Amino acid sequence: MSEDDKKLPVKRYLLDMSTCEHGGQLDKASEELDIAESDILDFSSCLNPIGNPFNYEGSGLDIENLRNIAAAKLEQYPDNRYIELRSAAAAFLGKGIAYANIVPGNGTCELLRLILECTLEEGEKVIVPLPCPLEYHHSCRTFGTVPQKMALDEMLRIPKRTIERSKLIFFSNPNNPAGKLASREEMREFASKCAEHQTLLIVDESFIELSDPAQSVADLALDNDYLIVLRSVTNAFSMPGIRFSYGIASKAMADRLNSARLSWNIGALTESVATGVLSMEGGPESSYLQRSREFISKEREYIAGRISALYGFKVLESSANYILVDMDGHFMDSERFVDRFSKHGVLIRECSDFFGGEKRYFRLSVRSREDFEKLIGNLDDVYAESSREAAREQLEETIEHPEKTVSSRGTCSYYPCHFQGQDCTFCFCPFYACEDEKTGGFWIDSATGGKVWSCENCTLLHQPKTAKKILDVLMDEGDTDENILKAWREVIKPLL
Repeated sequence: MSEDDKKLPVKRYLLDMSTCEHGGQLDKASEELDIAESDILDFSSCLNPIGNPFNYEGSGLDIENLRNIAAAKLEQYPDNRYIELRSAAAAFLGKGIAYANIVPGNGTCELLRLILECTLEEGEKVIVPLPCPLEYHHSCRTFGTVPQKMALDEMLRIPKRTIERSKLIFFSNPNNPAGKLASREEMREFASKCAEHQTLLIVDESFIELSDPAQSVADLALDNDYLIVLRSVTNAFSMPGIRFSYGIASKAMADRLNSARLSWNIGALTESVATGVLSMEGGPESSYLQRSREFISKEREYIAGRISALYGFKVLESSANYILVDMDGHFMDSERFVDRFSKHGVLIRECSDFFGGEKRYFRLSVRSREDFEKLIGNLDDVYAESSREAAREQLEETIEHPEKTVSSRGTCSYYPCHFQGQDCTFCFCPFYACEDEKTGGFWIDSATGGKVWSCENCTLLHQPKTAKKILDVLMDEGDTDENILKAWREVIKPLL
């Protein structure tokens, strides 16, 4: 924060805030990677993998008709009551919910801001699960509060005294990014406990249509002033370009929130499209959403199985259209891993910002099997590139500090590392992959389905005299790549 920043006429607690980052930034990735958006595989955004309902046969929706309805209203202000839209949302949910219980929002982010603006005073205590959507933190800080984090598994067992001291509690169900789904009965008990102590509970059900809508507690908000439930059209219907979410609250709370929300916060096109989608026959049990859940369940199981079979990855159990992967046992951290994939036009959500900077998790959205196989197909290249990068770093460190001896094979911290069937090598060989079988190396079948060069039988770099000669060449002045080629020609070639 500069001295000039401190002079800005804004609230002091906004001065050190940064932008809230999200997945699905195709335009930014395309620009940075110089790859056409159409050539990017996006596993970072959690949308319905079967696409939007307008492309689903049997939805009965006509996008052109909805566009025409919107076009006819371009020269008039929207009806700020949004009666038709709110009625469609209420009918979609059923269970006695009426339009008077619905608060329309231009995306979940706007609803969060609206709720906090109406309820939260600077410095009041807010509890959020760890992990949780970053927007919870960002919205709280906008109103001068730094939320207290609590482990996800402990959230529903928060002591009554802690609840009593809190103004507001966030809970995403299913959790984002973990995908864990709490049951309706668990949520009912927790909501009752919060209401008993007059603590507002915000339950974010943005992904529940793609998980198990039977676990929703939207209807419980009707007679509970301390419960607000959020739902999203963006995720369930794969329409991030249509910014529409809605809150469900008691009539008294909905009236207050609707009075405070920005006028005309929903435009004509969004109103028309969202009304049409929410009016789809069957609601949460429409053939479109049933098919979506079936597809997600099947492909999630397949993806989780494939990822779990790879060395160093642990997939957390998920009920959502995404999985969270713990790579704590991997030789790469999550930031490096995700960055490597992005170079190949594959976007994965790195999750250190969900976990206080800990670089061990990434989130992978469920997509078609064909798309997933393309992701897996890049894995061998990612490993090879990372090995070469690690080798380069090790070489530069050794060249810079020649007094450090080269580790023998027996003392190397990565030894033993070469076994047939593994996907990569950790020997930091500057010549990897040389692809010369005279070294003792050979091609093996990778667990990902491709081929990978194995150095299992190569001992050349573990011979002290040879290693010393290579190091002498690499320490010469000049380009490192050129010195590597020179070392191969002058030291290794004669040994073959």
